[in-house]
Amino acid sequence: MLSAAGATHAGRLRHRMILERATRTPDGAGGEALAWSEAARFFAAIVPVRAEERVAGEGPGDRVTHRIAIRHRSGIAAGDRLRLGARLFTIRTIHDPQEDGRFLVCLATEDGGLS
Repeated sequence: MLSAAGATHAGRLRHRMILERATRTPDGAGGEALAWSEAARFFAAIVPVRAEERVAGEGPGDRVTHRIAIRHRSGIAAGDRLRLGARLFTIRTIHDPQEDGRFLVCLATEDGGLS
């Protein structure tokens, strides 16, 4: 399990992830198209969330499936997504577990992935 203390162990940050941010552009037919672009690359620790740890009150589409720890950085927001190979994770919440500005833990939902 990735605890607040475990998030601060740099040796656990072994997965190379890509932060992606959504942009909306006109689609030429009066609507908008959603496109994802790379915003950053960094190493992270990723751990599945057990059923008993899931956040109470979540709707079926908002179920947190993973806890992802990264070194602290600005510019990450709920709604951004993280890519690990073909796997995609939508960030639901972000917090600094030890409130010292060194690491962030993202609670995320794994999406269908790239096709």
